[in-house]
Amino acid sequence: MLRFASVLVPFLLAASAIAQTAEGDQHWDSRAQSGQIDLAIAAYQRAVVANPNDVEARARLLRAWRFKGAYVAKTADEKKQVYGTAKQVGESAIALVNRLLAAKGVKANASEKDVAAVARTIPGAPEVFLWDSVNWGEWALAYGKLAAARQGAADRIRREATIANLIDPHLEGAAPSRVLGRLHDQTPRIPFITGWASEKDALRFLNESLKLSPDNKLTKVFLAEAMVSNDSKTKPQAIQLLRSVVSAPNDRKYVVEDSAATEDAKRLLKEWGER
Repeated sequence: MLRFASVLVPFLLAASAIAQTAEGDQHWDSRAQSGQIDLAIAAYQRAVVANPNDVEARARLLRAWRFKGAYVAKTADEKKQVYGTAKQVGESAIALVNRLLAAKGVKANASEKDVAAVARTIPGAPEVFLWDSVNWGEWALAYGKLAAARQGAADRIRREATIANLIDPHLEGAAPSRVLGRLHDQTPRIPFITGWASEKDALRFLNESLKLSPDNKLTKVFLAEAMVSNDSKTKPQAIQLLRSVVSAPNDRKYVVEDSAATEDAKRLLKEWGER
């Protein structure tokens, strides 16, 4: 009887986690509606409690926290609170992935290439690396880029986004290279800390992202900003890029994200004296 119970209990917990993740996905798909993202977060949290080794549920939880911080939180204090929580969730998720990697013989200080080679065999691991890097980037913006760079945020973002990019450059609309491009563009260049940050690499990564996902509005906005900050001579092309964002329809699956990118494009055009 005890042997039967020892087999049945983990099975039931795993089944519960799968059910909770599925419920979270339903709420995620309806995230444009008020309150749905909080329901998604709650469901993913229950999935993690039911099965702490569920990497995919943790990845979805990180994604949901990022959405709440970026598109639901309104004030600076609200964003700090959300991304502070997202960082804690990310620490637990990365710790789990590192344990699974260690069990496969990968050391914590292994190269990005070596980590990626094994992490691709762990369902959900690429997404954990991606969304943790995104949340750290958002946290850096909320608390100040200079302070974040001094705490090592930029190096962590670069490492995790690089791993995700090595595993699957198409992930989430070519998000890994978009994160890397944005990181190079926005990171303060501090000697001996973030001296690696490069305007040239910012443009390279953002162009790579746009090539892989040519209709992505967020990538276009980030690229336009980087083009102008890198070389004012490319401003006319950047303006055309932003106008294409404004004129293009929003993707039905990413209405909130595309709408926000469109508003950012309009804001930049106005700041640049364009209609």
